[in-house]
Amino acid sequence: MNKLAPRLLATVFALFLLPAGMTGAAGQAGALQGEYEFHGRTRVDPPADEARDTHLGLVLEGAVARELYRRLRVRAVRDPCLDDGSRSKTQGPMRCTEMANGRSWRCEFAIQLDRSILVADGVC
Repeated sequence: MNKLAPRLLATVFALFLLPAGMTGAAGQAGALQGEYEFHGRTRVDPPADEARDTHLGLVLEGAVARELYRRLRVRAVRDPCLDDGSRSKTQGPMRCTEMANGRSWRCEFAIQLDRSILVADGVC
């Protein structure tokens, strides 16, 4: 196992434990909804010589995205990418959006695998 593997595993493990503290009552965890994708640094039209597996892009949806959106301590602003009345909060590399219908949420970010850090993700 290389030096990166334990740090990456710890980061992903901590990320997936995050919802346990977001459900309100201590010790209660909810199911995660969303999707993931391994990709390179450049999401759209990457250079031919760029590695395609340097980032783990994560999209959280449903209850965990709603809770995370509500707990981000920044002001929501009209999302310029969707431009439909949806409101987004961006804190560091994490962006969470409350959709215009007010009944669905989405959070996007990535883990840069070589450094085990969170980085912004998503395409406008």
